[in-house]
Amino acid sequence: FVGSTMAAFVAGLSAPPLASLPAAAPSGARLQARGSTAESSWLASASLQHTSLGATSLAAGGCVALGCASLAQRRSRRAVRCAPRVLRHVVQDEQQFPPSRRSAGLAAAAALLPQLLLPGSASAERLATLTEVDLAGAKGKVVVITGATSGIGMEAARTLLRAGSDVYVTGRTLAKAEAAVADVTAGAGAGAGRAIPMELNLASLSSVRSFAKKWSSDVKRPIDVLACNAGLALGQDQKEPSYTEDGFELTVGTNHLGHFLFANLMRPQLSPTARIVVTASSVHDPSTGDPGSQAGLGNLSGLEVGHAGKGGAAMVDGGAWDAGKAYKDSKLANVEFTLELARRLKQEGSKITVNCLSPGLIPSPTFFRNQSPAFAGVFAWAANNLLHISETTEFGGDTLVFMALDKGLEGRSGVFFSAVPPGQHVFVEKIPSPEARDETEAAELWRRSAALVGL
Repeated sequence: FVGSTMAAFVAGLSAPPLASLPAAAPSGARLQARGSTAESSWLASASLQHTSLGATSLAAGGCVALGCASLAQRRSRRAVRCAPRVLRHVVQDEQQFPPSRRSAGLAAAAALLPQLLLPGSASAERLATLTEVDLAGAKGKVVVITGATSGIGMEAARTLLRAGSDVYVTGRTLAKAEAAVADVTAGAGAGAGRAIPMELNLASLSSVRSFAKKWSSDVKRPIDVLACNAGLALGQDQKEPSYTEDGFELTVGTNHLGHFLFANLMRPQLSPTARIVVTASSVHDPSTGDPGSQAGLGNLSGLEVGHAGKGGAAMVDGGAWDAGKAYKDSKLANVEFTLELARRLKQEGSKITVNCLSPGLIPSPTFFRNQSPAFAGVFAWAANNLLHISETTEFGGDTLVFMALDKGLEGRSGVFFSAVPPGQHVFVEKIPSPEARDETEAAELWRRSAALVGL
């Protein structure tokens, strides 16, 4: 729903009637993603594909219908009365003017206007359920965070450091890690732990091995929290895949294979009751209604030794290259890895736990660094100020800290938490997708991944 609405919204930005946008959303305005999965999926199709003269009526009518149905559930009579008038104006516009971006823009307005009338709550920068009791448990812990030079990884490092943990801040280069350490330690105050920079490039298996070797030979400290947080998403308009140093498709190679090797090599360095935390995403589940191709690993043919990556298959399922699907597949692999590792740890009788999370939509510049700057800017503005579906970077960092420290997760493994509904500033346990819970597929993913990284 969010993606489809944004697509229609962006399509209408350059049209004369919508060219001048307000500096901020009306007071109290917000948009919430409501309705059934079927409605959301239908709306995505309508908004993204039907922008011609006749089809825009379908998109606009669907937007209003979805808005009316969901609003009726919340008893917002004013918005329901307004929606038919919006639809009438859209239809009249189509009768008087040729097909244009204006129609797409009005279709977006038809979707947005009814729900913008809803009263909204103030945005939350922090996670309310991360308590002082939880933070007190950080004192003296040894924490390693991948992707800690920006975004939620950096915010988690900042919070844990101030709570008394020694945090090993990893980055693709030592210079990036050192800059991040300077940032998170500024103003830390008394009682803070230490921040130590280390180089770790997850797009290079040799870098991962070097990190593990350096830890076992030089650092030699049992790790209490291992946060596999780093990740990237390539631009939606990228027509050809990019590759890691080892020839794997860059998204899956970094987000999944790099972390797969990293977590396995670091297991001997973990404390007896350590927590492994994996940053995944709700887009691993097709039922979220996210637009575009959906996550699905197929028969894993794209991860077969001799067929994976450069010169072979770029996608896990062996299909045609799709940047958006590659990201979703990598997040599905993250969840399957988490659940499979939890099963293996249990079978071994280990008290080490592993859980994963989705921190919510956080349109930060670092996450969108591979997207078109114009799209990233418009999307961030709308998500934060108009749609109210995003979370702050600080909130996202708190979700990672929650998974690392929450007392209620002691001894629990194979759990997935997510910030849903979008923009509501809550973080709750959710059931992963059916494919993510497929134990046969997860075991095969593990086997093929181990073969590819040389375990």
